[in-house]
Amino acid sequence: MTTAKPGEVMATIRSLLPSLLPTERAVAQVLLSRSNEIVELSSQQVADLAGASRATVVRTCQSLGFSGYQQLRVLLARDAGYQPADAASAPPVADGAAGIVAETFRHVQASVNGMVALLDDTEVARAVDALASAERVVVVGNGLSAPLAQDAAARLTSIGRPAEAPMDVIGQQITARLLGGGDAVLLFSGSGANASTQRVAEAAAAGGATVIAVTAFARSPLTQVASITLVVTMPDLTFRDEITLTSRLPQAILVEGLVAALTHALGDRAQRAKALALDAISDNLVE
Repeated sequence: MTTAKPGEVMATIRSLLPSLLPTERAVAQVLLSRSNEIVELSSQQVADLAGASRATVVRTCQSLGFSGYQQLRVLLARDAGYQPADAASAPPVADGAAGIVAETFRHVQASVNGMVALLDDTEVARAVDALASAERVVVVGNGLSAPLAQDAAARLTSIGRPAEAPMDVIGQQITARLLGGGDAVLLFSGSGANASTQRVAEAAAAGGATVIAVTAFARSPLTQVASITLVVTMPDLTFRDEITLTSRLPQAILVEGLVAALTHALGDRAQRAKALALDAISDNLVE
């Protein structure tokens, strides 16, 4: 990793944490929990905190895509300049439910850099091109990702890029097996480890379809199959959070971005579709 976007170091560590060896994972946990101190800590001090060797610290940094511990320290020092203003300068928060809601919005605002830190510009462009040119687009998500898939398919269809989102897991796999080289499947899986979604990816890939994965972790069973990987995540995400309760907000925002980019790519076709969609909506509004 020769260069990195603001927030990418921490996002990379969290994203790759599940794929590390146990000893490397212990080092990575120290890097996460002591991120504000790493700039002042030597590799040996990090090793002592992790109960590992200095060589393991260096190897962990390399497994994460850095040349070594020194590069990671430099990038973390740079990221310190992108941190949001101290909480003490933030406006006061109301008590109770209103305070919780307001704090949630502030948390999202402070997390934006981390959300997109692992989103690769080239992969985004490839995904938009594939979705725009595909003969058939299938959108799949299961579990907590199912609503995202339904929304994405509806949004794509509304801009003249017809898409289908079968909900039954067997139906998803049957549909995927019927896809060919000119088709694309857009898959949502926060963990990248949902077995049903993985089977869809493998079936689509076997037929030659373009497999686009939207996930929170850069290394997962799903990314091993995907033709294109779009990684968006919450900066303070853990693997357990992702498979249990974490919001799909970064993925939902990504859908908005993809729809906007596709609208631009499709040009007049998208504008005509949006006009027809607006007509249909207006017919169903009550005065």
